[in-house]
Amino acid sequence: MNNFIDYISSKAYTDDYLINLIYNLEKNFCNKLLDQDYKIDISNKEKCDLMRFADILCRSSKDEHKNLSLRIVSLVYEFEELLEDKFIKLSIINVLTKLGNFPSINLMGIKDENTGIDEIDLDLIVKRVYNESPIKEIFTDEQLKIFNELQTNNHFSFSGSTSFGKSFIFEAFTKYLIDEHNQSDNIAFIVPTKALINQVSYKIRKLVKSYSYKVINSPEIPKVIKRQDGKYIFVFTPERLITYFLDTTNPKIDYLFVDEAHKLLSVKDTRTPLMYHALVMAKRKSINIFFASPNIPNPSVFLELVNNTPDESHAVKVESVSQNRFFVNCHTDSSYMISDYGKDILFPKLNFSGNIITDLGIILNTFSNGRQSIVYCNTIEKTILTAFEFAKTLEEVRDENIDKLIDIINEKVHEQYYLRYCLKKGIAYHFGGIPEEIKIKVEELYKLGVIKTIFCTSTLLEGVNLPAKNIFILSEKIGLSNMNEVDFWNLAGRAGRLSKDLAGNIFCVNLYNQQGYWNDDSKIKILRDKNIEETKPIILRKNNKNLYKNIANYYTRNDYTNKKLSEDDKKIIEMYGNILLYHDTVNSDSVLKDRFIDSGNNSLDVLKKIRNENSVPGNILAKSIDIDLGIQNRVFKGNKEKLPTETTYEGCYKVLRLLCEEYDWLSTESKGNYPMIRSKEQLSYYATLMEGWINSKPLKYLIQKTISYYYNSGESKEISLRKDGKIYYMKFDKNNALHINTLINNLIKNLENNIKYKIKTYVSNYQSILRSCGVDLECDWEEYIDYGTTNPQIIDIQNLGFSRTMAIFLMDKYYNLFIRNDIGEIIDIDDEKLRTSIDKKKYDEEYKELNILFEWEK
Repeated sequence: MNNFIDYISSKAYTDDYLINLIYNLEKNFCNKLLDQDYKIDISNKEKCDLMRFADILCRSSKDEHKNLSLRIVSLVYEFEELLEDKFIKLSIINVLTKLGNFPSINLMGIKDENTGIDEIDLDLIVKRVYNESPIKEIFTDEQLKIFNELQTNNHFSFSGSTSFGKSFIFEAFTKYLIDEHNQSDNIAFIVPTKALINQVSYKIRKLVKSYSYKVINSPEIPKVIKRQDGKYIFVFTPERLITYFLDTTNPKIDYLFVDEAHKLLSVKDTRTPLMYHALVMAKRKSINIFFASPNIPNPSVFLELVNNTPDESHAVKVESVSQNRFFVNCHTDSSYMISDYGKDILFPKLNFSGNIITDLGIILNTFSNGRQSIVYCNTIEKTILTAFEFAKTLEEVRDENIDKLIDIINEKVHEQYYLRYCLKKGIAYHFGGIPEEIKIKVEELYKLGVIKTIFCTSTLLEGVNLPAKNIFILSEKIGLSNMNEVDFWNLAGRAGRLSKDLAGNIFCVNLYNQQGYWNDDSKIKILRDKNIEETKPIILRKNNKNLYKNIANYYTRNDYTNKKLSEDDKKIIEMYGNILLYHDTVNSDSVLKDRFIDSGNNSLDVLKKIRNENSVPGNILAKSIDIDLGIQNRVFKGNKEKLPTETTYEGCYKVLRLLCEEYDWLSTESKGNYPMIRSKEQLSYYATLMEGWINSKPLKYLIQKTISYYYNSGESKEISLRKDGKIYYMKFDKNNALHINTLINNLIKNLENNIKYKIKTYVSNYQSILRSCGVDLECDWEEYIDYGTTNPQIIDIQNLGFSRTMAIFLMDKYYNLFIRNDIGEIIDIDDEKLRTSIDKKKYDEEYKELNILFEWEK
């Protein structure tokens, strides 16, 4: 029977009549985009034939047939007048039921499995029971297949479209493990950036609220929590997972979930070696590892990377949401929809003016139709400037939620912050350098539909959950590099939200008409043909002997094979070199080690020599893979000065000056597009930031201190402004809004990337070396930087799962509600007393955050 259905479906799939029907349907859809009152122009027979074809195709076992079936119903769904026809509505429900796309069935307004058609009702009843997930939401058929694979394998890797629901599957599997294994397993999630820790942690806390699990974000489990009964779910970045593994007293992790695994494929991201390093350490500890990634045709590569069986993998090709593809060229005034069933469908001229902001307004007004939209602008500068200039063309909106967020910005950031102005006009921008508290609230307002249009950078590729009906992609680049197919479709895949839309709209727009902004029509090929080729991480690629040759050159201090390597390329080589030496030092098997040895050129002898010359202990090397090996050895063997004990500006400056000299920052950290330091004078700037950060000061304090640093006693220092990839320097003007916004953006970037990451890494390395040499530490600067405080009680509160901002707030306002043990350690908080004590009106935003954490009000 199945063979017969597939045969009939194959005939339908290539039927010329169907191809013409779909092409005509797409042309009608284009007319609908231009005119919301447009009524579809196809005959009743053609409508019925379309639905019969969809019914045949949805029963097939072949992915491409199922996708075409979804394509048909997604286009039909756009026409409200068609949904008034009971036959068409029931046909769509039938197709979605056969496809197992239950989240989308809810769009049809059906309740209680009562359509009046026995076959559909029976399918709905059976599948809703059979596809029910452990968290009571309904799996799609494809999600259920993956879930079943996770249950029956000790490791697995899968990929699917951006809207597939990969995180949902991991959450459901977590619930399954907790229930089926009687809460006996410790589980960890690895996320690519710190920004995602809170997002994932909130979901997991809600999931395990009724269990004895503790959700932990810190690599050091507080002693008070260790002494309590129960298991743990960890949410870590790669570096935090590495630190966790290095403490042999920590509990064993049984399962590790790697979402956004495609980050392991990057050849330019210096965080990729860190993630690989963490995963090899996890493999060495016999942890069950599961990978999820978007759009990868060969997800087995992630299993190969850690020497697991590559057969236990699956690439999901069935789409959850269909997508319409468009190209808009403002400079030739030509716009069209790309069709797989005929020629490009041309739109009438839109009468573009040549003014970037005016033309952007024409595009958004023409195509967004009041639906939520994402505008991708690539660089931070382009994102802010485009949003800010576009906001000037809009009327102010009146919304209580927006007004509250603007008040928060005034109170906690600055009155001249550009985002504040954009919010007044009902739009926003989003990138990694926005204050975390503000960014979370922007995301909340967007998800609520209060903000309709959001301008963004590639942070959206990091797993931030901001889908939309429309996405307008203004550049084919990420930074200075062209987007690869995986990144492009991960970004474009944000168009269309499962359970909210049957289809999303992708627009590539040549707005700026300059290099990197779709000014070359040949770049549109990536949009025309979603044919993502198989790819592998750099250490698995064939004929990649240069990597291993350059690792040997790093060890022997010879020139690299390419003298034009970027600083990031060099850093990646050095990081893999340090990881390799660590693997050799602890006698750990790894693909990296095997391939290096097999690469020839006396690699084994080189490795043996560097191992014998190295004095840095393995546990220190493991935690400091991004610090030059030669420098680590020099520091280890040299005279070591103690770190100061005072956490004043002077103390911070002494720490920075000592590290700058010991690790030769003026040589190692002064090159590339985003150097940490260009001259010793910058140490005073970092000391200013560092002093405020580690002494529990809020962002507004840091901003004011930095303004004072740049403008002191009427004398201005130069501030760096970036435009079109170039850096310009000019005297800081505290009354200039552009200068203020640049200062704030630079401050947050320097705080996150340099102080909380790079400088903390150097502090950690230096303190570890001191400890290994028997030097007692009177204070822990690494901990101060990591937690943003020197107060041990605020650290204890953060370890209970609160953010730094919330921990400081609770310490200040509700210190008496914390529960302590016999020796005064904070072990919990009386959340019921907190709920009744907190002033909701005065502390409205704090109450909302606590409500999410404790679920006081559902």
